[in-house]
Amino acid sequence: MQWKPQQPAFEALLNALAGEVQPLYLVGGVVRDALLGRTAGVSDLDVIVERDALTVARRVADRLGWAFYPLDEGRDVARLVFTAGTTPLVCDVAAMRGGDLFLDLQARDFTVNAMAMRWQGRGSHELVDLASGQADIAARLLRRVTPTGLAEDPIRLLRAVRLAVQLGFTIEDQTQLQILRISDTVRLSSPERIRDELWKMLASPTPDVAVEMMRAHGLLRPILPEVAEMEGVAQTSPHDTDVYQHTLRVVRHAVQLRDWLLGRTGAGDNEAAATWQAALAPHRFALLPQMTGTTAGERRHADWLVWHALWHDVGKPATRTAEALGDDQVRYRFFDHENVGAAMTARRLEWLKFSRNEVQLAETVVSAHMRPHHLDASFGADAISRRACYRFFRDTGGAQQDNSAGIDTVMLALADYQGIYAASPPPNWANYTRHMGELVAYATAPDGFEEVRTPLVDGRQLMARFQLPPGRHLRDLLERLREAQAAGEISTTEEGLDLAAGWLAVAPPPERP
Repeated sequence: MQWKPQQPAFEALLNALAGEVQPLYLVGGVVRDALLGRTAGVSDLDVIVERDALTVARRVADRLGWAFYPLDEGRDVARLVFTAGTTPLVCDVAAMRGGDLFLDLQARDFTVNAMAMRWQGRGSHELVDLASGQADIAARLLRRVTPTGLAEDPIRLLRAVRLAVQLGFTIEDQTQLQILRISDTVRLSSPERIRDELWKMLASPTPDVAVEMMRAHGLLRPILPEVAEMEGVAQTSPHDTDVYQHTLRVVRHAVQLRDWLLGRTGAGDNEAAATWQAALAPHRFALLPQMTGTTAGERRHADWLVWHALWHDVGKPATRTAEALGDDQVRYRFFDHENVGAAMTARRLEWLKFSRNEVQLAETVVSAHMRPHHLDASFGADAISRRACYRFFRDTGGAQQDNSAGIDTVMLALADYQGIYAASPPPNWANYTRHMGELVAYATAPDGFEEVRTPLVDGRQLMARFQLPPGRHLRDLLERLREAQAAGEISTTEEGLDLAAGWLAVAPPPERP
């Protein structure tokens, strides 16, 4: 078998490990992907040796300058990390289960992952395939290695869905039946492992397919019951689907936005997408640092757009009310579903062990996702005022007054609006996208939200000029001045102080007790 890592650092590491211990085998995804021709962008490897993995890995790490971590001392597993490049390279070195290659491969999850490639350092390597993994790759089939493999580690149930979606494989019948039988055991996996599988799934090109596949295999309700509850929750016009199907539609539109913002080709190749692309194109470069940045744990910010789409309506089942209209017609309402859904989202993401900042980001976006719709309706054919733009980003900015949650909310609104309608483009689409473009322009322009974050008048100046005490009245006055600055009503400190003097003449501060 011909294979060579694209990263010179990986090749040097494998040669160094092979110089310390023989035989040395690459296992798992890298072997599978090499047979599939998916060699680009490999950033992690799994290596097995007969014994003394920790000792060998530490010695090589010290010599080559890789970071060494004892990942599992009981099972003799080490992790080596190289961070000199833009993407960290990770190599896990483990002792073979039972000290035997056959036993190690038999204990793996799926046949396409139960192959080993003996590293010989000359570009040609011996392939060990004891479970017919090559045949299953050719058939594009995902098959369990043994009937006990899935039961022993329930996270493999989720991994089956993730791999089927990522690779475009079909899950083999007996494997599928076992997943259905024991689907509820997936909740026994640690929240962190569930989170990581879900993250990879939703970062795929077709996260809506992954969600539906989880539902069809009984895996959605045990780990994301809030999402499962949306199925069958009817809505009335202009919606033409239940909440669950609407959500999947919004997820698909969010994928188009995510991929376009990341510069991927073919993202949103239709009339509706062309309209929002035209509205966002002038700001695409300004949005790129946020979208390509990470939130925590190497999770890219742009991938959160799909999570926002998945969670934006989870509050609807709990808030739905029905109003009879006569002639067997019913109108459904979902008062305050955004705030109820935001609280539900926060609880689930906390359970999944996302970082505090990530939880706050998703909670803010879900709670605010109706506001762009309201702004569009309020301003009609007119441009959204600078004051309204400022208030929107102020309210979604949190204590740090950051505009990232506000921008994510606008992206979600674009996906959500399209997901309401079967028609494409949806009604009033040109005007709606223009309004969303105005919000993004305000967030990214030098004289927009960033300018107001540096106020023309501060509290000390007000206290000194008007002998004002600290307190709520001062805070309210400062906020009114920031709004006036955002609206372009003041452009200098003196203009701000003069405006404050006029307000105080009409409504002086309360006297001190």
